[in-house]
Amino acid sequence: MNMENQQAQFNHEDWLAYLNRYMDTARQFFNEVFKGLKTLSQKGLLEAWKDIRSAVSRLTPQDFIVTALITITGMFGVMIFMTGLSLFGYQVILWLQDGIWTEFPLVVVFNFLFENTVLHQWMIHPESWLGLQKMFLWFLESIPLSIALMVPGFSIALFMAGTLAAALVYRFYQLRNRND
Repeated sequence: MNMENQQAQFNHEDWLAYLNRYMDTARQFFNEVFKGLKTLSQKGLLEAWKDIRSAVSRLTPQDFIVTALITITGMFGVMIFMTGLSLFGYQVILWLQDGIWTEFPLVVVFNFLFENTVLHQWMIHPESWLGLQKMFLWFLESIPLSIALMVPGFSIALFMAGTLAAALVYRFYQLRNRND
């Protein structure tokens, strides 16, 4: 007896047909799931849109003022962030041109803003609080201006976006549940 004849031959055509049947079944299943989710989401979105329209119609001028103030504050944060990002981009362009990193430490802005003030005179010639002056000077010389703009700008923008979202959701549910 030959052992080769006793072993079942692998038929790749049957295997491919079997695989195709399962793939068709899976495709049909996922198409039906997608259609069901689409129908549910459309019905849900229509209901949500009705709720939103109902709530918006009951907004007061104070709602619009608060929303505008939060949005303006958030946009101010975005502008600060973009200024820092632009400064960093400018430093990168200068570095790509000549291979030397141009530093813009925070002390440059401090000197510009506080020139000929008591605080500036204390930074130059401290007579007291020497440790505080050294720590403040180290901070101003170590922190890049781009980072000093990007971090607070991003923080303000993110905080205001969260505040706006929370205020809108709170006001929406407050108006939705009001029995007027």
